[in-house]
Amino acid sequence: MINVSVVIPVFNGAKFIAATVRSVLRQTYKNYEIIIVNDGSTDNTLSELFEFGESIRIISILNGGVSNARNVGIEASKADYIAFLDADDLWNENKLSRQMKIFDDYSDVGLCCCNYVQEISGITHFDLFVIEDVVTLDFPMREKTTEALINSNFVGTCSNVILKKTVLNSAGLFNTSLKQAEDYDLWIRCSSVTNFFAMSDVLMSKVTHGTNLTNNQLETWQCHEKVLKMNFFEKRFSGSPHLTILIKIKISEVQYHVGDIFYNSQEYSNCFRYYLRALRSNLNLKNILFFSSVMLRKATRLILEVLKIRRRYKEV
Repeated sequence: MINVSVVIPVFNGAKFIAATVRSVLRQTYKNYEIIIVNDGSTDNTLSELFEFGESIRIISILNGGVSNARNVGIEASKADYIAFLDADDLWNENKLSRQMKIFDDYSDVGLCCCNYVQEISGITHFDLFVIEDVVTLDFPMREKTTEALINSNFVGTCSNVILKKTVLNSAGLFNTSLKQAEDYDLWIRCSSVTNFFAMSDVLMSKVTHGTNLTNNQLETWQCHEKVLKMNFFEKRFSGSPHLTILIKIKISEVQYHVGDIFYNSQEYSNCFRYYLRALRSNLNLKNILFFSSVMLRKATRLILEVLKIRRRYKEV
């Protein structure tokens, strides 16, 4: 019986897909199937996959986005565990064996994620987070998983995750309405039904290039905002006053950040609209004072810029 289904969505990934598949075939853990969901590719993706023959299963669908493609792969899977892998990332040969041992050792863990290295920078994922007080490494996270996720998407990507299929049966699949942060949304939902395990071991490489969705920082943060608001308005944390307060604070922080992005792009109307959103999302004295400080600094800077432009115009 197959134990792990490796789900690989791909859209126009001819440059990367063969190397990605080979990284799975090199695994020391052998009890798996590879499901590649070809999401309407128009390049040579299928030709690149021809060499793998019956060692992979290909499902071709009309282009519907990465969330839909992953969902198709999940629904076609035959195993009790689902491992996700993006079509341009690479696994170390012992990734499956190391992570599957976690499930053997801790029966209450339903999702395991590992550390990974950013191929270009050489920085490991967990080095980017201040995790000492929130994220527990190398031991099951039980009580504070949701809190940690609200603070930041410490999981980081799909390619480092293996989870039990029963967890998805309870938490649901990927939200196809989200262009980005669909994985972040799923991890938050999973945290309400199972314990996580975050491994400090670096077991994969994350490839970054010009076509990565997360290269669009504005859209990334707006989707991040949407995920937090969706989970808040669905009252997912209504039983925990602490988490309710925390998510309101986090929504406000994200909205300030989006406002800053608009300000730096000189889209001032959108900038101040987002600052107002940030104020309304967490309406208390501390945030009112912070909002006032932000508005004063940004307005002063904008006025100085206008005066500088006017002086230059007069000089001409």
